[in-house]
Amino acid sequence: MSLYTDSMSAQIGITTMFAILVAADLVGNTIVCLIIIVFHDMRTPMNFLLLNLAVADMMVALFITPRFILSHFFTHPDGKTGTLFCKLLTGGNFTLTGGAASVFTLVAIAFERYYAVMYPYGNKGKLTYNKLMIIIPTSWTSAAILNVPLFLTIYFDKEVNFCMEYWPNDWLPKAYSSTWFFVAGIIPVTLMTALYSRVVYSLWFKQRENNSENTNQGVMKVRKRVTKMVLAVSVIYGLCWMPNLTIYALNYFSPSQNYGDVTYITSIVLVTCNSTVNPFIYVFVNQKFRRKIKTLLGCKITCGYKIEPAVNSSQTTNDQTNTVTNPTLAEETCAGDNNWELKV
Repeated sequence: MSLYTDSMSAQIGITTMFAILVAADLVGNTIVCLIIIVFHDMRTPMNFLLLNLAVADMMVALFITPRFILSHFFTHPDGKTGTLFCKLLTGGNFTLTGGAASVFTLVAIAFERYYAVMYPYGNKGKLTYNKLMIIIPTSWTSAAILNVPLFLTIYFDKEVNFCMEYWPNDWLPKAYSSTWFFVAGIIPVTLMTALYSRVVYSLWFKQRENNSENTNQGVMKVRKRVTKMVLAVSVIYGLCWMPNLTIYALNYFSPSQNYGDVTYITSIVLVTCNSTVNPFIYVFVNQKFRRKIKTLLGCKITCGYKIEPAVNSSQTTNDQTNTVTNPTLAEETCAGDNNWELKV
């Protein structure tokens, strides 16, 4: 922590802030995972993407801990052992891996919402379990590949008592930081903006003829609620991650940019906040998720059949034209919706 500040009071403040954020992150996202795993009616393709997002967020918190919290309670080894610690624990490599997996998952969610709203009937763009078997491993594989250069270049600098990056050529860090800026920042944010713009316009502003004949008000309410939730999560990602990605790039393009100044620390706090707030968004947006939390914390899961009223996937229609997508985290059962066979 000496790289960031020599002030003991500042170190205590920063450590306390990270400790609170990490604790809230791990508790909140653990509850999200438990709700999706325990309750059968929550095990839908969309919710498994949210589960993947929760795991990525927990990974961010877990590997923020050694760098900004536990580093005050042990002496960092130097030499090859110190470098190994940097690569695996204190360097933040796995934090960035979790962050990359998070944004790739958010892009997949944006595409799911787009097709669910723009093409509600039929199978075009429908998220299935087979697609999940591709999307989730791809998100983590891509995140790992994006972070390979960091695992190769990071080392422990005894003089500054911190993990640093060593690049043999000046253009390499510029190219790598630019890659991060575009792959984890500009490109996904642009994609999500374009997709959600169409979705929001279609749900809230587009005047449809014979709307009541095509989609009842209950289904429209569900779609809007799901979209509000995932849109909020995506917007917060952009607000929290773009400052950090920008500062990381400027560090190599602008000599005046100090890697360890207060601006950088603030950006790391924002990154941690991004991973912490998602469960609170779920709770704020929908009642069904709140009910599941009350049931889970109230220990009412001793009889699974009493709390899992969802229709089995095998009971869905065999008609390939009109298909049913099970409710997601933000969806509530609406009376009379059982006869509507469309994606929500």
